[in-house]
Amino acid sequence: MNNSESVNFIGVPEASEYTNIPPETLKRYLINHEQFLNFKKEGRRYKISIESLDLLKKIRELYSEGLLKEDVNDNLASDGLPITITVKNQEEKGSISINDELSEIKKMLQQQEQQMTQQMQFNQKLVEELQKVSQTNQELKQMINRKDAELIGELRKGLSESKKMIEEASASAELEKKKTWWEKLMGK
Repeated sequence: MNNSESVNFIGVPEASEYTNIPPETLKRYLINHEQFLNFKKEGRRYKISIESLDLLKKIRELYSEGLLKEDVNDNLASDGLPITITVKNQEEKGSISINDELSEIKKMLQQQEQQMTQQMQFNQKLVEELQKVSQTNQELKQMINRKDAELIGELRKGLSESKKMIEEASASAELEKKKTWWEKLMGK
């Protein structure tokens, strides 16, 4: 441990003198609110960061207002205080700001929301294109059906005319058979 590091941390008796909080109460605060306080434990002794002394005073005030441990933690968390997380590989604690982490998460959520909005717009365009293709397909089917109906109508008309012509030719042939040879010769 270098000199600058030892200057930043003081023992419980010194912290008690500065904050006017009894040493046992200070230790209880360190244990109950460790996520908000920066301290380290060396053997059985606690070393408290100078930066955490004002926070210890605030914790004392909150308890004197009648708040319980959970309420004090909620109050400290709502103030946006950095939370201290103990890293398993090291003895020291590092501080991270929950607010910074939350703002990063918020940025990521906004990016995802933008991507989702773009995807929804793309999907909407695809749906519109599919509807246009479906409508064109329906129009083509209707046109084909109409053309088929017209063609069938013309074929029926042609067949009807052909049948009429065949019947007339057949009737004419019958008449021709009934004529005598003399009428046939004369062309009546």
